[in-house]
Amino acid sequence: MGGTSVKIGEFSDLFGLAPETVRYYVNKGLLVPVSKNERYDFDYVDVDDMRLLMKLKSFRFSLSEIHRIMSLRRLSNFDSKKELMDYIDILNHQKKNMLLEKKEIDSIINAIKHEIASATGKHNPVEKKKYGVPLVFLQYLACPKCQGELKISNCNIEKDHILFGDLTCTCGFKAEIKNGILIGDSGKISKYDWPDLERNCYRLMNPTLISYMHKAYHWMLEKLRQKNIKGKVVLEDFINNYCFCQMNFELMDKDALYIITDKYPEIVAVYKGLIDKLSLEHNIIYIASASNMLPLKFGCVDLYIDLDSANEYALYNDGYSTEALKNYFNKDSSALGLFFSFKPKSSSFAELHKQFPEAWEKSYDISYFRQHLRKTWRQILAEEAIGKVTDSTQEEIAYSYHIPGEVGVDVYHVEGFLTERMSK
Repeated sequence: MGGTSVKIGEFSDLFGLAPETVRYYVNKGLLVPVSKNERYDFDYVDVDDMRLLMKLKSFRFSLSEIHRIMSLRRLSNFDSKKELMDYIDILNHQKKNMLLEKKEIDSIINAIKHEIASATGKHNPVEKKKYGVPLVFLQYLACPKCQGELKISNCNIEKDHILFGDLTCTCGFKAEIKNGILIGDSGKISKYDWPDLERNCYRLMNPTLISYMHKAYHWMLEKLRQKNIKGKVVLEDFINNYCFCQMNFELMDKDALYIITDKYPEIVAVYKGLIDKLSLEHNIIYIASASNMLPLKFGCVDLYIDLDSANEYALYNDGYSTEALKNYFNKDSSALGLFFSFKPKSSSFAELHKQFPEAWEKSYDISYFRQHLRKTWRQILAEEAIGKVTDSTQEEIAYSYHIPGEVGVDVYHVEGFLTERMSK
């Protein structure tokens, strides 16, 4: 550069910086170019300053520390032993800080490596027990059409679990057990429905809604702890959106009998795979079937877990999920659930019906749902509003029809199914 000077644009290009960055350094006193007519002229001294500044930045010094070092150099050009020793002390102190930071980073890297290995192990497990239909559930199986006894043939049984087999009834009903899943009649499926194999309802859910769901989980688990479900039959249906049991099985009574169902065999297989990896001692049967065609004895369900299953059913039918499952409840059955709702007359309701033309007018209607609970169950044991979500994100898939407004999250606990008063 010699004895010539350059303007800010050429100086910036020399170091691959934006002119705004150079101006920032000038304003901070890190660079001190000559100013003429409100324009800066940069000479070889400024080039040396800039080279030192960038070197010190690469040493992870803060701008205030860099300013201090550059001030020392400007005072003596490090010709003075004292200023030079001050500079060396500063460098040694920074080296010590960097070594401490390196130690922390190495520790974090090792922790990440262990976490990667742990997470990888979940998807590459060692050979574990094969889970199918536990033999203990045979006493609860029945033809969904005539309630006749189901004959089981061509069975493959391993350690009290049926992995493969055929089920038939004298009335003509047929089902099969395949890879440990009891597959029955899926019924009529709406053209607007689909299996959420990517579990986008979980992965792309609004963060606030996720927080409220976990609060709901805690509430429901607390109610479960207050109940004696040892030896009782617990049913969770419509798991295409959410599955409470999969998220909480390890905290639930292993001596209960659990039924996990959905109309999509591939969805049931996804959750079975996830739950199997937990190596639980729980007795669990997985059924892929329409909710009103479950190959179970009528009245066998003691506890129904409804993680917004009511609305999932109402998207394609006039009524809530208990309408489809009513034959499987008895007068002492109870239910524990979560219900999502929209603000009355909100834009979300209009968008919902645009995306799901078959949606029942009472879907996501918390006021009507509360009436429904009182018509369907003998006693309301507990109800609580968990919270309201007033925002929505562009990436949100769980409720793609949620236009910024209100999404409410409510939980309930009821008992005593009123079969004679069942209504929508």
